Amino acid sequence: MNEKIAEFYAKVTSDDALKAKVEKILGGKEITDATDDQLKAIGEIAKELGYNFTIAEVKEYIASGDVQLDEDALDNVAGGVNKGVNSCSGDNAGIKDTFANKNS
Repeated sequence: MNEKIAEFYAKVTSDDALKAKVEKILGGKEITDATDDQLKAIGEIAKELGYNFTIAEVKEYIASGDVQLDEDALDNVAGGVNKGVNSCSGDNAGIKDTFANKNS
């Protein structure tokens, strides 16, 4: 069953209209913090698309850590914003501070 849930989740993350419906249901929450009523409402959307799974199965899937973040979500993760290239070269590249030995 996890394959079907993963398939639905992938569909949600790749379809902007579907993602908007799910985000509206979640009201700013992450899927990991969704209430049973929110999961039921998302399940109704899934049923319309031919998917059928229980809240218990969805909770198990979420708890398993198999929920993958989409590119937008990854960009919002701490440390995931820098898409530039940093490079250093030469002796002591990147070192700007020197520390005096206080014991001397």
